[in-house]
Order: sequence, then structure tokens, then C-alpha cells
Amino acid sequence: MSRVALVCLLAAACSHNTLPGTNIPDNSQTRAILDVFQHYKNALEARDSSALLALAARTYSDRGDVARGIPPTDYSTLQQKLKTDFAKVTGIKLEATIKDLKIADEQANLDYFEVLRYSVATPTGEKWKSESDDTRMRFARVDGQWKIVSGL
Repeated sequence: MSRVALVCLLAAACSHNTLPGTNIPDNSQTRAILDVFQHYKNALEARDSSALLALAARTYSDRGDVARGIPPTDYSTLQQKLKTDFAKVTGIKLEATIKDLKIADEQANLDYFEVLRYSVATPTGEKWKSESDDTRMRFARVDGQWKIVSGL
């Protein structure tokens, strides 16, 4: 066997299938979670509170952020919170850069950097705002499907 063929064979044996631009394994579980995340992004940008609620687990719970005036949210208050939040905005655009995805049995954490752009109606017209931050969305497998349990 030639030296070049041996190097190619060793490189192929050591390579792992990962999602492009990440160290995240490319397999059916990671794809299923990223599919739920894509549905989340689509529903968010469409301001579709029903679609977002369908992605959430009944055990949904988020601590909120007291410093930013965001109260804790559970599944029972999520629908009203989404409707109230969407009533304030006239457009949303989310850009997400996936950083990490860890799966442990029936739980998963998706870490990403988000740039959220949104417009609000003001007396002087539409005004666009932007926020960016590192974010984590938590998932749990419920009846064989991945559902969001925190991070909407």
C-alpha cells in the first residue's frame, strides 16, 4: 500500500461525521433536536404562539430574568405570555449560530448564539431593535418526541 493511500485510510478511519462547522455529531438524535429548533425559529418569526406552544412540553418551566423584568413562566402561563409578547411586535428575525448540543438519555441542551431583531409599533412608526446573547434551550423526550422544556 502506498504511503498516500495509508494516510488517506487513517484519516478516514479517524474522521467522525459532525454537523458542518461544529463538533456536534451528525446523527438521528441531533438532527431531531435541530429539527425542533428549526420549527421553533419558523414559528417565532411567524409569531405563531400556537405552533410554539405545540413545541413545548407540559413540564415547561423558565426562571425568567428579574434583571430584565421577565417573570418566571410555566406551561400554563406560556400561551398568554406568547400572545402578549407577540402583540407588542410587528416583525421578528432570529439568527442563531449553534455552538453545542449535549444529549444525555432523555434530556438535551442546545447552546447557541442568537441575534434577535424585532420591530415594535410606536406612535412615530415602526422601530426595529436588536438583542444578542448566548442562549440555552433545554429539551426532553416526551412520548418519543423532543419537546422544549426551557428557553423559549
